[in-house]
Order: sequence, then C-alpha cells, then structure tokens
Amino acid sequence: MRENLSKILTVVTTLLLSISIYGQTESSSGIDSTQLAWNLVIALIVIVFTAASAALPVAAARQWQSSWSVAAKIPLVLLAVWISIIIFSKFQSSDTHRLWPFELFAWAMFNMVYMVTVMTIKRIIQKGDENASQSE
Repeated sequence: MRENLSKILTVVTTLLLSISIYGQTESSSGIDSTQLAWNLVIALIVIVFTAASAALPVAAARQWQSSWSVAAKIPLVLLAVWISIIIFSKFQSSDTHRLWPFELFAWAMFNMVYMVTVMTIKRIIQKGDENASQSE
C-alpha cells in the first residue's frame, strides 16, 4: 500500500511540475531561468505541504472504522478530483489554473481545519458513549 501511494505521489508530482514548466515556457518566449527556478521551488514546497496535509486523512482512514473512515477519505477524494481537473485543463490550455499551487495550498489548509473538526466531533461522541456506558 505504501509503495503504491509513493508511486502515485511521484507521478502526480512529476505531472504537476511538468505542467508548471510547460506553462512557463509556452507563455513567454524569453523566460528567465531564475524565475523558472523560483516557480519550481514554490511548486515543490506546495506539493510537499499538500502531501504532508494529506497524510493526516490517510492515517485516520486506516485507523478509524465505518463512517469515520469514510469521513477521513472525503478530503482525499476531493484532492484527487481537483488535481485531475488541474492536470487535464492545463493540458488543454496552459492559460488555465495559473495559480494551481495556491489552489493546492488552500486545500491543504482547509483539510487541516476539516480533519481537526472531524477528530474533535469523533472524540466528543466517544466520550459521550463512554460516559453513558459507565453510568449504566
């Protein structure tokens, strides 16, 4: 499972960086190599933060049972759909999703808020169940 996840992450990273380079070289004929390097550094940083943020729902989905596992997988499905939209639209036109690193970074931040909310609700419900079983 981890090997498959690392292969998927490698392919997605390669695709996102490729479309970033492709968009830079196609949009301007006299591209500055320093600007391209900084854009790639920013893209790599965003991809690393996105992958780190995705680690929390992956771990939760493995550990939790039933509907809690489904709740943990929701942000991963949204991320997969959004990355697919970005990649396919960038191949159609390099002018689309010019700020894709910010889109992924925004997903990472919303994912953290979502996961903390789900974990808090799960803990409150578990505490309530524990208290109810102890009082009986």
